[in-house]
Amino acid sequence: MKPCSFSHISLWVFVGFYLASLAFPSVVQAYSADDELAAQNNNSVKASAEPENILNNKVPLPINARILSLLSLVQQNDQKNTVQVTGVLLQLEEINSTFNAAEQYLIFLIHGLIEHHAQQDKQAIAWLEKTLNLRDEIPEKQLYLPEFSEVNLIFARSFSALGDFKQAFDYKKKYIRNGYQYFEGTRADKVKELNITYATDQKIKQNELLANQNKIKRLKIIAAENKKFAQQRNILILVITVIVFFILLLRQIKVRKKLKYLAKVDSLTNLYNRRTLFEKGAESVDIAVNEKQSLSVILLDIDFFKNINDNYGHDIGDEVIIIIAELGSETMRSRDLFARLGGEEFAGILPGVGCAEAKAIAERLREKVASKDWSEFNIKEQLTVCIGVACLEQVEPNFDALLNAADIAMYYAKANGRNRVYQFNDESQNYND
Repeated sequence: MKPCSFSHISLWVFVGFYLASLAFPSVVQAYSADDELAAQNNNSVKASAEPENILNNKVPLPINARILSLLSLVQQNDQKNTVQVTGVLLQLEEINSTFNAAEQYLIFLIHGLIEHHAQQDKQAIAWLEKTLNLRDEIPEKQLYLPEFSEVNLIFARSFSALGDFKQAFDYKKKYIRNGYQYFEGTRADKVKELNITYATDQKIKQNELLANQNKIKRLKIIAAENKKFAQQRNILILVITVIVFFILLLRQIKVRKKLKYLAKVDSLTNLYNRRTLFEKGAESVDIAVNEKQSLSVILLDIDFFKNINDNYGHDIGDEVIIIIAELGSETMRSRDLFARLGGEEFAGILPGVGCAEAKAIAERLREKVASKDWSEFNIKEQLTVCIGVACLEQVEPNFDALLNAADIAMYYAKANGRNRVYQFNDESQNYND
């Protein structure tokens, strides 16, 4: 697993605090206001004794304005700026070789930044290490300035890029500590000025009054935020509950739809099963009778199918049934229904089709099966089917009678040599299996 870089850790810490501030913005602001007020109170109370500035009062060293401009440009991490800065820096170093310690410190920082932006972090560290020897020559107060303290930040980023996270952490900690020291020193100076400008006693009383007011306000804000949070939590729970309910409902509907579908189809061929065949058949007969339309039924049986199972196994037998189902579906029209009646028997319902056309469709299906190449299943003999055809006008207007007539015609075809298509008539009606 690739280790997380120091910059990534800092980013996640910042994101965590940012999200917390979004969740409770008013509370965070209330605490921040109280903290600032407490600091002001402490400083005002100590008016008799001047606050000690942790930064020394040694006069900072002067810095060439061009060096500060170059530092500002290179901090932008722009390639054009970097090339320009490098050229100007070389000219500046050639013209003036008597830089003071602070100026030389920033020049080394600029070199380090250029190398760091170029992802040459080892060279960047080498340049930055040169600044360490100059720190004793620079006033402590000046070292805490942001432009000087940035050395620690670039150190941290370079070590992090090289995978030395301990060094990166140490320098990042120094950078943060220096920033805190700079802030504290600046704040102490401002507090000192305020204590001189305003009357201490009056300021203390005002601050005490303001502190009490803010405390009351903070308690109200906290109560309001807690109430708001509870409401948001309850709304969220309700929304999640509704979503889960709808997901379960949709899943239940999907399962029921799937079960309903499975109850209608044959699991092996995905054709309609026997139950659906009779339901659709009864509906088709009613429509044909009411609208005075033709209706035909074909019934198909695979010849010598038992021999296929006995000689080649039931797996091959299932493959044969699947292919016969595919051939039947291909032959039927889009409005026709082709179903598996059971075993090796199939039936087709042909709305709006008379006897002659139904027999022609059955003949095409018989020819497809008879011409099918079964060598891929190592079946040596040629498979054939017998098909019986019956029309609604030949029987009583109910589906059972129509299917029974097609069954009689189909068995008549088997009795007369198989691989045949027979239409139900008086001759086949007298046939007894």
